[in-house]
Amino acid sequence: MDIKAVVDEILLEKKRPFTWLVNQMDKTFDGLKLSLTNESIKYRDIKKMAKILEVPPSAFFETEARSYKTETGTSITAESRNEYSDLKNSLKNCKEMSAALKEQIKDKDRIIALLSKD
Repeated sequence: MDIKAVVDEILLEKKRPFTWLVNQMDKTFDGLKLSLTNESIKYRDIKKMAKILEVPPSAFFETEARSYKTETGTSITAESRNEYSDLKNSLKNCKEMSAALKEQIKDKDRIIALLSKD
């Protein structure tokens, strides 16, 4: 089970961005994203995340996908929407990561410029 996908799905349900969770957990964007992607998150962070997201810790480890019903009640449509939403959320997270990396490059360029003034 991909913990990152489960967290993204819960955030989507709650209409919250990943950056909100990062701020609530007092973590860095890159650190939390990597720990979820690599599935190397600590147990205390899982408990804290569950409390923040108002779900039981077991929600991150369910073996079966949650069933969501659309207005029409068709599972094919629900699966397509979930897949599309997951891709859309992943794209958003990639854009946020790209922006963070660009800021890091700018900061490093400033440091190099300051060091080069000597």
